[in-house]
Amino acid sequence: MRNTRMYLMIVSVSLLIGTSRLSAAGKGGSTPRDPDRIEVIAHFPLSAGIVTQLTTGTHWRNYYLYVDHGPAGPGTVLDVTNPAAPVSAGQLDVPKQEAGGKLSTIVGSAALITSPSEPTEQSINQTVTILSFADPEHPAVARQFLGVSSMLKDTSRGLIYLVNSDGLWVLRVEPAADIELQKKYEHYVLYNP
Repeated sequence: MRNTRMYLMIVSVSLLIGTSRLSAAGKGGSTPRDPDRIEVIAHFPLSAGIVTQLTTGTHWRNYYLYVDHGPAGPGTVLDVTNPAAPVSAGQLDVPKQEAGGKLSTIVGSAALITSPSEPTEQSINQTVTILSFADPEHPAVARQFLGVSSMLKDTSRGLIYLVNSDGLWVLRVEPAADIELQKKYEHYVLYNP
């Protein structure tokens, strides 16, 4: 009985895949390859001043972004479980003797703060540019962010967080599908129950 259900599920999936391929073939040939992309999925205004550092952490299956304002004030905590809709989750009040330290790691309700080895100046504002190489002969600027004071890559979730005077920007990194790997997977699903 279980093998019959598995077989029916595999046949259903393969029919769906086959149908989509046939419709794509009818529209002019092989399945088109989606391009690699880096796109803005969210913007969250911040009002607490210059951001010196971003750190991520998890607690009870939720993902959090800790926005450190250095000695200028308490940190901002954002729930980024749904990265397309960040939600304010409170403030992080660091004791005065640790203010200006680097927030290295956060796990649930524990944090590791390291003291700076030398006095830090205001973050150097930089320009972050998203380039598109979809047409390799004519690379194009897809988006630019001016005055970025802090940036953090969350490679495990395919996200990039960056902050400028306009607030927090959440970018999603979407590599194009590997067509050959997809074909191998489909073959495996069809012939290895």
